[in-house]
This record gives sequence, C-alpha cells and structure tokens, in this order.
Amino acid sequence: MSTHGHTAAVAVPEINLGPKAASIERIAGLIGIAGLFGCVVGYFTDHERFFQSYLFAFLFWAGFAVGGLGILLLNNVVGGKWGVTIRRYNEACARTMPLIAVFFVVILLGVKDIYGWATPANVAANEFLKHRQAYLNFWGFTLRTVVNFAIWLFFIWRLNKWTDEQDHTGDPQIKEKLRKFSAPALLIFVLSVTVAYIDWILSVDNQFYSTVFGGMVLIANVQATFAMSILALILTSTENRFDSRVNAPILHDLGKLLFAFTIFWTYLSASQLIIIWPANLPQEITWYLDRTDGFWKALATFVGLTMFAIPFLALLSQDRKKDPRRLIRVTVWVLVVNAIYFFWLVEPTFRGSSASTTLHTSPGFNVYWTDFAAFFGIGGIWVYYFIAQLRRRPLLPLKDPRLSPSLPREVIA
Repeated sequence: MSTHGHTAAVAVPEINLGPKAASIERIAGLIGIAGLFGCVVGYFTDHERFFQSYLFAFLFWAGFAVGGLGILLLNNVVGGKWGVTIRRYNEACARTMPLIAVFFVVILLGVKDIYGWATPANVAANEFLKHRQAYLNFWGFTLRTVVNFAIWLFFIWRLNKWTDEQDHTGDPQIKEKLRKFSAPALLIFVLSVTVAYIDWILSVDNQFYSTVFGGMVLIANVQATFAMSILALILTSTENRFDSRVNAPILHDLGKLLFAFTIFWTYLSASQLIIIWPANLPQEITWYLDRTDGFWKALATFVGLTMFAIPFLALLSQDRKKDPRRLIRVTVWVLVVNAIYFFWLVEPTFRGSSASTTLHTSPGFNVYWTDFAAFFGIGGIWVYYFIAQLRRRPLLPLKDPRLSPSLPREVIA
C-alpha cells in the first residue's frame, strides 16, 4: 500500500477541536445520563432482561476501544502515512478503555443473569457445563478479564507515552521503538482479545465453540473503528484545516483498508458457517438455529448483505473512496449495521427457541426497551469520554516525519 511520503518541510499545525465538538460532547453526555437512568429503571423492573440488553450494548461500544488499540499496533508494525493521519482518533478510542473497564463491573454484578455456568444448579444439571467448570467459573472469568484489561491498558499507556514524547522532542528513534514494541504486542493483543470474547460472548452458550469466533468479532471491531476514525477525520478536517494533509490519496488508503477488513470479516464469518452448518452437530448447530429462527433469519440475511455486500460494492469505486462526502455515507452505514450485527450476535442466545442456554427469557425474536436504554446510556457516555480524550491533544501528531503536506491539487476536504 502506498504511503504517499513527502519530505517534511512545513511544521504540522497544532489544531484542536473547536466549540462545535464541545456542544456534541454535552449532548452526548445528557443522552448517556438519560440512558443510564433508564438502565436503573430496567434493572428494578426486570434485571434479567436488563443485563442481557446491557451485554449487547457493552460489547458494541467496547469494540471501539479494542479496535482503536488494534489499529495503533498494526500501523506501528506495517507503517504507512494513513495510520499517522488517523492516529489521534484511534488513540482517543483506545484511551476510553478505562471507561470500558468500569462498565464491565456491571457485567460482573449480573453474571448469574447472563451466564448459565455462573449458577451451581445449572452446572449440576448440564453435562457440558460440568465439563467446562474448571475453566468457566466466576473467579477464573474475573481473573482473565482483569489480566486482559491490564495488558490493554499497559499497551495504551506505553504507546501514548512515546507518541507524546515524539510530539515534544521529534526524536526519530521513537518510530523504531514503537515498531519493536508493537510487533510482539500485536500478537499478545490478538490472543488476549480472543480469550476475552470467548469469555464474554461465546460462554453464554452451553455447547457452542468456534476457533475463529474471537478473530471474527475482533475484525468487526476494527472495521467499525476504521469507519469511526474516517468519519471523525473528515468532519474535523473541513475547509483545509490540516493544510493539505487530509487529501484524496490518504482517504483512498483508508477506504482501501475499510474495504479489506470488510472482506476479512466476511471470510471468517463464512468459514465458520461453512464448517459448522454442513456438519450439523447438535452441540454446534443450535447457535445458528437460534439466529435463523423466525424473524432472526431475516435479520441474519440483512446482516450478511449490509455488513458485506453493500460496503463491498460501495468501496469498489476509487472515486467514492477519494470523495469525503461519499465516503462518509459508507462509514455511517458501517457503524449502523455493526450495531445491528452485535445485536444479532448476542441476543438470540437469550431469545431463541432452542435449549442452547438455561437462560432463555422469551421464545423467538424480541426487542426490549432496555436494549435502547443500555445502548444509548453506554453510548452517550462513551462518545462524551471519546470527545474529551480527543480534545486533550492536537488532532494531528506534531513531529512525525511521515505527516507532511501534500500537493494542493490533492486537497479534498
């Protein structure tokens, strides 16, 4: 992939978010507070439904922190001007990880309403849960989560420390430090995320297992975070605020990466389906049966078309990838369908018709008002915190040698 490198001759302007961002920040905070109030009402009304709605909302918004860290590590390893241009946005996503850790405490409080293995009576009555009891238990679950968050927070702290140092000193050795640190860190990160998603999502089901599940969800996170970063970059770089640094080649590179991760997610999802569906084994197939029963089948078809076919066709066009007004529509589409995808991924286990879990609360497709309360409650606070983090630093790295101005004819924003 081209990096479109230029010799740095002009100082990078120190540009921060303006007053419009502060207004959005306040509105997001108010929406978040209202949503969390609804969550409190939902807890006292029906705590089982509330916790199951909360899991879906938590996983969607946590994906931006996970995806932001993943993109930072990836760019440090492979290089590229594209990653430097969206670095601040990914750093802001990753720095919401402490907030995600706080939100996870609610999952621990509702573990018995979410996971069948957390209730001794369920374990005693189910042979699959008995077999997994040594691994799937409250303290093991908690310890693995604490270790995962500790790893991610350490990585975020280290990366931000070096990039802040680069902003102040311009030390050319920092780029090499980031590369050497990020190469092994990326491997550890992928393994830790796989463990987390097996614990947080896959263990809801009594029997189902998949070796590609963690990677499949992680790539969906990266896809959504790329969309979020591109959206934020375009919105904050209007009127050539970045002095020609956000240009058609850069957006083209970012669009190609969004295209690539769309295909990668499709490949992993199709691989899991192709392996499991023809085998038709009871301990595996019930996961798909829950997600193709009644209206869930229509939603599954919608997810397949909207997560793959529409972004794939839209991003085939070079002109669309270079045009901020057209590319921004694709990013919004990706973000919306990712939310629907996570709902389809999580909730059918609780609202399906099979016996894949001991915690079914209703047969077939259902949408509860707590789904919206949790989504907007967590989401509003997350957006508030994200913008607050983005406001703390200039929108562009100040002394990275790869971030130089491009030719005026390349300016598109």
